[in-house]
Amino acid sequence: MEFRDSLGGAGLLAGARQLFDWLVPGRNPDCIRSDQPEPSVGVPIHNRPVTGRIGLAGDWHGNVSWAMSRIRLFAAQGISTIYHVGDFGLWPGATGEYFLKTLHRACVDRDLEMFIVLGNHEDYHRAAAMQLDEQGWLCLESYPRFRFAPRGHTWIDAHGARFAALGGAGSIDRNTRRIGIDWWPQEELTQFDCDRLVANVRSQQWARVDVMLTHDAPAGLRRFGMTERPAWFTPEIEDYCAIQRIRLRHAMDEVLPRWLAHGHWHDYFRDSWDGLSASGTYYHCEVLGLAADGMRGNAVIAEVLPGFGLGAITELLP
Repeated sequence: MEFRDSLGGAGLLAGARQLFDWLVPGRNPDCIRSDQPEPSVGVPIHNRPVTGRIGLAGDWHGNVSWAMSRIRLFAAQGISTIYHVGDFGLWPGATGEYFLKTLHRACVDRDLEMFIVLGNHEDYHRAAAMQLDEQGWLCLESYPRFRFAPRGHTWIDAHGARFAALGGAGSIDRNTRRIGIDWWPQEELTQFDCDRLVANVRSQQWARVDVMLTHDAPAGLRRFGMTERPAWFTPEIEDYCAIQRIRLRHAMDEVLPRWLAHGHWHDYFRDSWDGLSASGTYYHCEVLGLAADGMRGNAVIAEVLPGFGLGAITELLP
């Protein structure tokens, strides 16, 4: 399969699988892309009292009962801001609407706001119809407590920490799904998305990002894999997913996050990355992987430390 983009031209995927194996000796992923308007950057998202703590949540997949249980736990701990790292549950039809309506009502009742990085299993037709607010977030008029991050969005939170979002991941089971029903090609994380993130960070003259929120895990961070290889996980799909993780890693090497939180792999873990920036400068990044609905490690409370990223992390137990 020939592939062309700015990472390396037509020959990139000739060796993509070998490079992927070198960076991450394992397999799996889920991805995204955006045809959305250019976001504003570096704008404080609200004027709430600074608590120094935020909620972080992994994949919910439209699971109403599980998501409601996490919202109740966050509220009980005094959390007012939740960041979700994708596969939230932005789905079409009555099921998707019920999920949004139920969670939004719970957020209003508990004075919570949610900021969401879109995953691969999301309705991108609906995302494309969203409007940008004054801070550069994508919004649904009926659900003002939810805001969705365009690809490459950057902002400064209420605590003064510098955040960046780069959603997207490749669905490994793409061949089993139906386009426009439960799979959308806009899931793909493109080089354009990565370039926009880098441009936004540089326009702010940030030396580093404090916290980077992604759906997928950048290549090289950990040995993810499957014990068996289903027939639908073809070499073409493997390359499709691998190249997106490589793009994400390259973007990470440009913006130098102190912390990175992601979902997608349905696994709760801590990792770290010691690497070289695009300019050859050493940097260190702490990584937090969040599990999926119904699993331990799907939601945590984290201290926010401007200039350092995240501090103490506490798991929300069922």
